[in-house]
Amino acid sequence: MENKANYAIVGLFTLAVIAGIFGFIFWFTRASENSDRKVYRVIFVGSVSGLSTGSAVRFNGLRVGEVTAVGILPADPSRVVANIAVNPTTPIRTDTKARLETQGLTGVANIQLTGGAGNAPDLVSLDAGAPPAIYAERSDFQDILESVQRVSAKLDSVLPRADSILAQAEGPALSTLRNVEAFSNALGQNSAGVASFLSNVGEMSQKIGSLATRIERFVDEAENITRGIDARSINQAVKNVADFTETLAQNRNAVAMLLTDAGQLARQLQGSATKLDTALDEVGKLAKGIDTDKINRTLEGAEKFASVLSRNSADIDRMIRDITAKTDTVTRAIDRLDNVMAGAESFFGGGQDGATAGLIRELTDAAKSIRTLAGNLDVRTRELSSGLSRFTGPGLRDFEALAADSRKAVNDLSRAVRALERNPSQLLFGGQSNIPEYRR
Repeated sequence: MENKANYAIVGLFTLAVIAGIFGFIFWFTRASENSDRKVYRVIFVGSVSGLSTGSAVRFNGLRVGEVTAVGILPADPSRVVANIAVNPTTPIRTDTKARLETQGLTGVANIQLTGGAGNAPDLVSLDAGAPPAIYAERSDFQDILESVQRVSAKLDSVLPRADSILAQAEGPALSTLRNVEAFSNALGQNSAGVASFLSNVGEMSQKIGSLATRIERFVDEAENITRGIDARSINQAVKNVADFTETLAQNRNAVAMLLTDAGQLARQLQGSATKLDTALDEVGKLAKGIDTDKINRTLEGAEKFASVLSRNSADIDRMIRDITAKTDTVTRAIDRLDNVMAGAESFFGGGQDGATAGLIRELTDAAKSIRTLAGNLDVRTRELSSGLSRFTGPGLRDFEALAADSRKAVNDLSRAVRALERNPSQLLFGGQSNIPEYRR
């Protein structure tokens, strides 16, 4: 018997049975899942791009459910409400936070649930017949989008102005670039000098660093000095300055007269400058006419004479003693001559003969003259001895000091004349002070 069954119908029937089995399994699984999951509402403000039905719901990064519906909140069109179904074991508390997150660069959005204290109560619905609601926070993606929008708006307003500014500054910018290029070329050509300059700068920085300690010590000493200053003394000094300025203000007329007189004196001094120049020229000529070599030779001769006297003081003393002895001998001889004359007078009869009397008188007068001469010689000898003693003693030292002072005076006179020749004005205004002056 021949089998005439239709294979096409058998195949279709088989496929229908398989599809029914899979449909039953899917229906049964969905029913069991929906019966075991908890449903919540997540309310967003603003755009929820990328979020759709079936998007994942994650709690601390773990998938715990999915989005079952997405729609606009009827009471507030600016808000979007998404219904989510999560595992019943997910700890949704009153302090649980929700926000929209985007995975990578794919743009697929999901709802991220975070937080929730362990002792916080479970989230329950406040509206009868409505699932509990979670108000989502703004996501980073939303902040980025809004920031991009704000930046793009600013760029739209800034770019035209920047384009206009760049168009106006194109010439100066090119000139600046050329200058920079020239400067860089100059630096390249003078690399050795730049390296030396940088080396010098490094050495200078090291020296400045070594001076830091000294500067700190100087500052400390200055602080100590300022601490030691008596404030009352400063106040008194300030008061004195104030009193002085007040006195000047009160005597301004006298000060003006003083300045007027000073101006007149300056004019008079200027008028006498010609005469002073003439006098200084004469002084210069006189100084040039002085032969300092002759003066020095004279002083040197005096010093040699004094030194010779000093070296021969013993011979001079001996000579004076000899002169004194001779004077004593002459005196004794005169005394004996007086005795002889007296004897002769008595011998010749008391001067009865005129010739004899005249001779005796002449001899007597001669003896008196010799006596007077001897006395004067004795006095002069003592004076000479005393003078020579003083001269060879303190007098010689005084003479040496006089010679040294004379030489010093001549040198000082020469220097003064040369100084007057170089700067005649110092005769009126005084010499230049040795104290250095510093510019302020």
